Amino acid sequence: MSLNYVPVMAAKRGEFTALTNLYGTVANRIIPLFELPAKPSEAILHEKRITRTAVAGGKAWSGRPAFLDISKWSPDARTENGIHILEFAFTQLRSAGVPVNPVVGYDRWDDPIYNQALKNIRTLYQITPCIRLNLEAIRDDLGDLPYFQGRVQEMLNDLYLSANNCYVMVDFGDVSKTAIPNIIQDTESAVHTLRSMGFSVIIVSGGSMPAGVNLAVDTPDTEGCIARIEMQAWKAVMTGLKDDQIVFSDYLIRSSEAVEGVIAPDANAKIRYTIENQFFIVRGHTKKRDSLEIQHKELARKLVASAYYMKSSFSWGDSELLNCSLGIKPLRDATSMIAVDSNHHIHMVMAEVTEHIHKSVGTKITNPTDLA
Repeated sequence: MSLNYVPVMAAKRGEFTALTNLYGTVANRIIPLFELPAKPSEAILHEKRITRTAVAGGKAWSGRPAFLDISKWSPDARTENGIHILEFAFTQLRSAGVPVNPVVGYDRWDDPIYNQALKNIRTLYQITPCIRLNLEAIRDDLGDLPYFQGRVQEMLNDLYLSANNCYVMVDFGDVSKTAIPNIIQDTESAVHTLRSMGFSVIIVSGGSMPAGVNLAVDTPDTEGCIARIEMQAWKAVMTGLKDDQIVFSDYLIRSSEAVEGVIAPDANAKIRYTIENQFFIVRGHTKKRDSLEIQHKELARKLVASAYYMKSSFSWGDSELLNCSLGIKPLRDATSMIAVDSNHHIHMVMAEVTEHIHKSVGTKITNPTDLA
């Protein structure tokens, strides 16, 4: 396959609905990274909830590759029956028909229970994992090349892998306040080092969406744009290096710092609509005043009337927004709007990435599984 995009997403209903409704030409060129949602604070039973997540994931993405990470969990977390969370979730997703591959957390590798779980998966399954480098690894460890190379080589050796059949992700996390030149410099340095180590496909990730809509548009019932720093930086790197094996990644329309499981009685209705190099935010007001269903219709009407709206044929999400604006099909809750926004986002990202790769390089990249 040709890989053009790795969306990092919560393994939740809204995101799964977005995937279900992708056009085939788009679905064939992405590998989503599923973040297993954090456990509720008081929960002690996990297996049924994770199994439900896996079944939903199978309905949305059966037969297509994905990555799985448990970064929202403690690296030594286990189910009520003593099975490591990563092993259990991995097995359930595989059973549901998703040929998922594990993410290897660079910052979690030292936990013996965590790395044993990864070794167990490697023993039982054929995998093409993804080593995920966090900001500390990018900013600090890459500067100490012997240490960094030794640590990564230890991971590969312990999992009986080589660099040419393993992905690596350079994950900047929240970049909403980071200068683009700094990201470009850090990315180019990371690419140089990782190329020297034999990695063929390097995924570069980050997210610009603030944790709260008030940080994007400060006044209720107004609209505004915020820059997608991660996309602008990736384009600059591609233009400079002309390396078609540097794959774009982001956090869809959520913040990389989003806190899960928090009940927000004053949550504002909103549409987070992806446009070239930016998000166009259409903000409503607290749902205590008007229901989300009522507000979504008005917000969709504003969006469809704006110069930013793509045609309804652009994506399932765009069609749903038009139908909502006309009162044909309401969007009743926040999860429904997340599905719509995420679906449009994936299609828009793919359009941008495809165009920029063609301009910069003119070729397509290769999946490491084809090189194994």
